[in-house]
Amino acid sequence: MLKKIKHYLIIIVGQLISATAFSQILLPNDLIGGGFGGIATVVNKLTGANIQLVLVALCLPVIIWSYFKYNKKLVFYAGFCFAIFTIFIGVVGNFIPEFSTDPIIAAIVAGVFFGVSAGLIIKEGAANGPEAIVGMYLKEKKGITIGTYFTILNFCIISSSLIYGDITCIVYSLICIYIAGKVTDYIILGTRREYCVNIISDNFLEITEYIHKDLKRGVTFIPCVGTYKIRKKMMIKTVVTNPELVALRNYIASLNDSSFVYVTESIEVIGGGFSD
Repeated sequence: MLKKIKHYLIIIVGQLISATAFSQILLPNDLIGGGFGGIATVVNKLTGANIQLVLVALCLPVIIWSYFKYNKKLVFYAGFCFAIFTIFIGVVGNFIPEFSTDPIIAAIVAGVFFGVSAGLIIKEGAANGPEAIVGMYLKEKKGITIGTYFTILNFCIISSSLIYGDITCIVYSLICIYIAGKVTDYIILGTRREYCVNIISDNFLEITEYIHKDLKRGVTFIPCVGTYKIRKKMMIKTVVTNPELVALRNYIASLNDSSFVYVTESIEVIGGGFSD
């Protein structure tokens, strides 16, 4: 029960942070955010319509439609996040003052706030608003990746601000979105990176011993055949961190053989001496 309460508290805090960035930082400095909040801001600037009502008009139909099409838990989270965010942007000004300052500082601070918010919510397994569901639909039906969808959506939203603003507004808004993305990655993935290393070498036993004894990492052998000379080989597969990758690469280079090595970055590694 306590775990569930903590889960929802984190989501609520995340939406409070996002609403603060939107209502008390972006709007006072005439900046535009991404997603449906950005669309609502543009509509507000052009027509004077209430931002909360515009958000309801945008999000509610998506939530109702997706309820009959997608996982109910995912839709619930999207609706919950939307409701909390919409409520907070209406009341947050009562207890948090506006942060009206140099636009570049506002863009940086808002970007950090949005990134922390998205990172917290995504780590809890929740959808950060109905626009994510639209992205899922486009990926399923049109083959458009969610990342591409958000890039196009945010580009169109920010570009439309030229109707009432100037190029400076666009540049600062892009800075905000870029920082938000980087901070989100930091919250979710952390600073440490893991790499999957694949090695084909005649000295595979020596390399394996080095990985075991010096790097303290495990190794998997994968039998393979080189098609150039039709020779059977043994491929080494292991996962290492940044400094371990440098050490391993230097060791392989010291062997002066014809080792073939290719490295791919791992998004997440669980177990085996890595993060749980």
